[in-house]
Amino acid sequence: MIEGNKAMLVDESVCAGCHACTVACKQLYELPSGVHRTKINKVSSGTYPAVTEVTDKRACFHCTDAACVKACPTGACQKDEDGLTIINSSLCITCNWCVNNCPFDAVEPDRTNGTIEKCTLCSGRIKQNKEPFCSDVCTTRAVKFGDRGELLKIGQKRVAQLKEQGYANAYLYGEHELNGLKVLTVLKDDPVKYNLPRDPQIPFGLKVWKHIPFKTLLLAVGGGLLAFNAFHTRKVKNLQAKYKKDKGGV
Repeated sequence: MIEGNKAMLVDESVCAGCHACTVACKQLYELPSGVHRTKINKVSSGTYPAVTEVTDKRACFHCTDAACVKACPTGACQKDEDGLTIINSSLCITCNWCVNNCPFDAVEPDRTNGTIEKCTLCSGRIKQNKEPFCSDVCTTRAVKFGDRGELLKIGQKRVAQLKEQGYANAYLYGEHELNGLKVLTVLKDDPVKYNLPRDPQIPFGLKVWKHIPFKTLLLAVGGGLLAFNAFHTRKVKNLQAKYKKDKGGV
């Protein structure tokens, strides 16, 4: 059982780019084609012949200061008791404000099911004293789960090793960004080489969102959209069930 401030450490320097985490996650959460909670990107930089490529495991970083939580007009995007960022689909109106305001492009719309998808760090498994699925299946142990304080020490030690090996720009991403991320990442090079912002910020508009006088009106509109979305989702599921029945399915 893992106690304390739960977090994840991703060591990009040993990631094999095998996509085991992506495949396992999609199967576990039955995600449709084109929708991911985590995915592996190959990021190239430079010009031929001096081209370099790095592997980037991209998913929600579970920011302490989360733009998606601030942006959500209905409270669907929220923090759970472990400080993880989750989405309550029953409150979600699929307005895409969380999608548009995430500085890491880690939130995706699922147009097939009329929902929003993002990594929850397998919060359900954590409550069962299990580690997230991606760390469980990682073939190189590039993904680790545990107490954030301990993972910080491991990450800092690994960065020091990389610098000794000649990676002068090695960096531990997430230690301080947005008041600390629950997903820490060991990088061999500058964050921009991984398509990560050096200094991610909360959009100014979100900082003053709670002071906007017409927020109540927007929430009322959001309530209407929530009802419409529930109706639409039910209609889609009924059509899918009818299609399966017509095709001889269960």
